Amino acid sequence: MLRASLLTAGVWLGLLAASWAMATGSFRAAERVAGPGSRPEVAAKLGSVAPGDRVMVLRHLASEINRWMFRAWSAAQGVLGLVLVLLAWGLGGGPRALAIAALSLVLLQAFGFAGPIASLGRGIDFLPRPLPPELGRHFAALHGAYVLADLAKAGALAALSFVLLRRP
Repeated sequence: MLRASLLTAGVWLGLLAASWAMATGSFRAAERVAGPGSRPEVAAKLGSVAPGDRVMVLRHLASEINRWMFRAWSAAQGVLGLVLVLLAWGLGGGPRALAIAALSLVLLQAFGFAGPIASLGRGIDFLPRPLPPELGRHFAALHGAYVLADLAKAGALAALSFVLLRRP
């Protein structure tokens, strides 16, 4: 159980870090593809579209990809969390509590933050930047809470791994 728990926590932590890179990278790619340094073929195909509109459409595409990815990732994390709790259950107090904490954060994100973020995100995809202050603050608060939960989850998984590695 110890090795399987450690493997599960490690895989989960690695995939969590990869999800952060993918989410960030998709928005950067949208701006890079639509920007002044884009390939000539892109400029030729989208030449009739204003540069600001190109960026907006490609950022919308990145948002839709991220929304899909995080829905799928949320389900995968639910499975990983359940497996980890089952594996860590027999290891006692600390490992069990950390596994439950990580799974609880997944559930909080899935049922507390994901829906409002997706809904609000779709509503702001085609609004010019910067967003109106109140709308921007609302989205930033939701997104910030999601990110903090992700960081707390990463901390729980890292702590669990540390505790398990110290066991004989």
